[in-house]
Amino acid sequence: MNRRKVHHPVQTFISGHRNPDIDSLAAATALAVLRGRHSEGEFIPLCPGVLPDRAKYLFDRFQIPYPVCRNDVYIKIADLMSDVPVIGGDMPLFSAVEKLRDTRLPRLPVTDENGSYLGMLSGLALLSQLLSVGGGGDGGRGLTGRKVYSSAALIKEVLEAELLTGENLDAGQDFEVYVAAMSAETFEKHLPQCSEKLAVIVGDRPDIQQLVAGRKIRLMIVTGNRPVSDEVLEIARKNQVILLLTGLDSAAAIRRLKFSVPVRFAVKRDDDELIVQPGDRLRDVKRKILDHYEDVIPVVDNEGILRGVVLKHALHQQPPFRMILVDHNEIDQSPPGVEEIPVVEVVDHHRIGMMPTAVPIRFTGDVVGSSCTLVAMMYRSAGERLTPEMAGLLLGGIISDTLLLKSPTTAEQDRRMCDWLEKLSGVGRRELMDELLQIDSPLAVKPALEVINGDRKDYTDGRIRFALSQVEESNLELLHQRRSELAEAMYGIMEAEKLDFFGLLVTDAVRGNSEMLALGDRAMRRSLPYRSDDDEVFLLPGVLSRKKQLLPQMLSITASLQEK
Repeated sequence: MNRRKVHHPVQTFISGHRNPDIDSLAAATALAVLRGRHSEGEFIPLCPGVLPDRAKYLFDRFQIPYPVCRNDVYIKIADLMSDVPVIGGDMPLFSAVEKLRDTRLPRLPVTDENGSYLGMLSGLALLSQLLSVGGGGDGGRGLTGRKVYSSAALIKEVLEAELLTGENLDAGQDFEVYVAAMSAETFEKHLPQCSEKLAVIVGDRPDIQQLVAGRKIRLMIVTGNRPVSDEVLEIARKNQVILLLTGLDSAAAIRRLKFSVPVRFAVKRDDDELIVQPGDRLRDVKRKILDHYEDVIPVVDNEGILRGVVLKHALHQQPPFRMILVDHNEIDQSPPGVEEIPVVEVVDHHRIGMMPTAVPIRFTGDVVGSSCTLVAMMYRSAGERLTPEMAGLLLGGIISDTLLLKSPTTAEQDRRMCDWLEKLSGVGRRELMDELLQIDSPLAVKPALEVINGDRKDYTDGRIRFALSQVEESNLELLHQRRSELAEAMYGIMEAEKLDFFGLLVTDAVRGNSEMLALGDRAMRRSLPYRSDDDEVFLLPGVLSRKKQLLPQMLSITASLQEK
């Protein structure tokens, strides 16, 4: 068997921005289905955070499985684990060495019957134990020593022997091994008086066999498949001697006896042994693994259970994941860890602010109001069938992101795709929007942090870092009622994340207006082209779109402030 390599199926995550909304979640889900029809591997839509209530309603309504909730896409040790043979702690060393040899790996993990990790068995560790000289710390169990800790059952297995007499073979004990290579008279004097620990190897001499059986020793091994008389068998049964018959000669039997020891007695946990856990991030332990002197690293969970191993060469292979970005392209808005895996595609309708890529990628972008519009167009141009359920999901994404096609970001393509998706799904856009608006508003029921982070995007322009959150609300008075609570939470985020400015945009899609709670840099607040009575709550008549109406204003302000 060749050296085992890591073979993981290619997985491609499809993710929208942090603090996901309906548009990004629906677009990622539909795109995963489309890409899965044309490409090998697994395409997994992600929800980078908590699934919003309205998105949950939409997925439930159309009976579509939720995206996988995942807070980050860091490569974990569990993603790199290899499936290698595991050695049972009660297995004899002889069988374990064969398994180690077959894998051609330098070492293999050892576990007990419950899967608990006991240590690693390597050729070097095995040789070190077997070569230890009797009389030292091994108690005479090395190659030159007389003692062997084993059981009659394991000895029978290793010697490929036949049981002629005896019972209770599974009990483990220390055996003191003697070989009958002298006259019966001399050998009898040579044997210790204590017989319950003796294991005696004999040949075909009836006098020696009869002598050993009569001494009530624990174990007698007859080599060379030599015949054993009925008289000897009767004496052995009477004295409860375990009698094994093996085809090996005496020299081979002696050598194999040393390998009948259970593996658990041959492994030892070193103080400097490196053990990693399945949930460890690769970035946190990679250097430790590469610097460690061993090439096979055990992966053990918090309960001490072995979960696999990591082969050092796996760290030099391509990452096990790929990434498709939907509804954003700026890495700062992506799930944490995206910088560790290759981005192979982007589907977006925002400004382009992504970092350069090492190789060409597929980029689908257009001036439309919704990423779901782009995905629907991709289905249509490819001639691919959309199920009524998936069409309904995409329709929900478009109307939520364009505020029922009232947002200034709305384009003609959004309207055309809405018409098409209505026919496919059998659901009207107004009907669906009314259903979504029935879901409890965030400001009415959610804690301040959930309101703020529900649909939040972070931006960096030169030295200025700012965040803009948006929430849809039919009653703008709720903003004023919870203003102090919201401001306290926003200040906490600004301090923790070193933000210069934070704006919470509360939008009334029905009346076509917004108000914004703006905190942070005073110069930025005073530069906002909106009316305010206190430089914190601003009135934004006709503003519905964060992307097309508010963000350009903010970027203009940050640019002008940095020119001074």
